[in-house]
Amino acid sequence: MDTPIRHNTDWRFSTLTSWLAATGACAYYADSFLNLTILLGINVCILPLLLYVIKHPNKHVLPMAGCYFLLILCLLPFTSTSLVFIHLVMFTAVFSPHFALSRFVMAILGAMLVYGACHYDTWQGDIPWLMFIVWFFFCVTNWFISRKIVESLNMHYQSRQNYKELQATQQMMSAMSAKQERRAISRELHDSLGHKLTALSVNLDFAKRTAPTDLQTMLINCHQISQDVLEEVRDIVSTQREDKALLKEVIESICALTPNLKAHINIDKDSAYMSQDSTLCVIRFCQEMLSNTLKHTHATEITFNVTLEEQHTMLSAEAFHNQPETVLPKPGNGLTGLAERVAQFNGHFTQAIENQVLINTINLPLCQSNHSHANAEVIQ
Repeated sequence: MDTPIRHNTDWRFSTLTSWLAATGACAYYADSFLNLTILLGINVCILPLLLYVIKHPNKHVLPMAGCYFLLILCLLPFTSTSLVFIHLVMFTAVFSPHFALSRFVMAILGAMLVYGACHYDTWQGDIPWLMFIVWFFFCVTNWFISRKIVESLNMHYQSRQNYKELQATQQMMSAMSAKQERRAISRELHDSLGHKLTALSVNLDFAKRTAPTDLQTMLINCHQISQDVLEEVRDIVSTQREDKALLKEVIESICALTPNLKAHINIDKDSAYMSQDSTLCVIRFCQEMLSNTLKHTHATEITFNVTLEEQHTMLSAEAFHNQPETVLPKPGNGLTGLAERVAQFNGHFTQAIENQVLINTINLPLCQSNHSHANAEVIQ
């Protein structure tokens, strides 16, 4: 397959219009009831095939193309109208992204040869070469135009998806910045105000035990108020430290932009303590894996696993799809750039094939200070 179709444009209306035109022409020019019945039967068989190809443009391409071409050849002996070549034009349009021009030229010449052989007697030896030449160039031109249209739509779809991915990443980064700021404020509350309130509570507790009877009631109330304020500070700190799973949310939002690819996302709950740079690196890794899977495979599912290993000092992220692979892909600009990005953080990117499954992995060492701080938060 030359160029997989990635856009989701609806071609049903134009395809049904062309099919109705070809079917009507064949029926109108049928010279007998038997031929009419055969022609209508073949055209009825073509319709569900076309609808399937429109709905699933990248599935079973070779069998669908073969069946459609054979049905076109079956039409040729039963009609003398050259309008049957509308199906040949539709054939070149539908499958233009998937096959090279040389294959279409062979198919067009084969169809014309069958058509000429079936109707040679009716022309009394005078072959309408002009008609064949016109239809040949019309089909070839249609191949070029259809292929360019699909490529343009694919580029538009990819640019729109990249824009949405960029928006999702920006939203995640701003949310992460806000989250880190909230955590910084909660730490200040805990370290300064929390400690002072604790000291105040201890002093008030001691004072109420040694104070005269007439002051004990007031000191008990003050001690209770200090305890309530300290509890509120702890609640605020705990609320600001809740894990909101921002990494998983942004990966899910990116995967939602690729409806033709079902994503399974498994992320370690402790990934909330990753730094902003590490999180962005994981997001870029997932984006590159999605892009490569859509461009170079026919996979329908992809899995992402993100874990923290070696006592939270090493980040590991892996991705694999459900299409069997036997050869490692040649690194392009995307994979090379990803490897360079990971190398900037002293990590490495690897690819391996295990049981015909292509596994892409990044291993990224995490800042020790971040982990010591994360562990301190967990202890608190």
